[in-house]
Amino acid sequence: MAANFYPPCPQPELAMGLPAHSDHGLLTLLIQNQIGGLQVRHNGKWINIDPIPNSFLTNIGDHIEILSNGKYKSVLHRAVVNNRDVRISIAMPHGPALDTVVSPASKLVEDERNPPEYRAMKYREYLELQQGSMLNGKSCLEIVRNKVI
Repeated sequence: MAANFYPPCPQPELAMGLPAHSDHGLLTLLIQNQIGGLQVRHNGKWINIDPIPNSFLTNIGDHIEILSNGKYKSVLHRAVVNNRDVRISIAMPHGPALDTVVSPASKLVEDERNPPEYRAMKYREYLELQQGSMLNGKSCLEIVRNKVI
């Protein structure tokens, strides 16, 4: 679980609450106060996601993208600050057991037309990779992507 506290910033245009990234795991449940600040990348643009009172927001994580062999994409998102109000959010990522080897589902990669887009990796190793890296878009997912030669 990650609790985030974003105080008002006198010059929000010069600061970033949380840089663009995707989440590890299968799904992330997010609860937040009514102050906006979450943005998702859609068609090359940052889109504001307005909070819905008394609700959870669900993001698809990197491991759904891996399991689906890229059919379902993890959500690239970021948090921006404002100069008026405190923003609070609590993110609860959900993933497999740490020693689970995650790879594309075998039914999705059973012939040459559909090769595995991602290499198999223990969930623990992916977490260590992500924790040892700066948040930078989907850079960790790119590391485990199989390169076409």
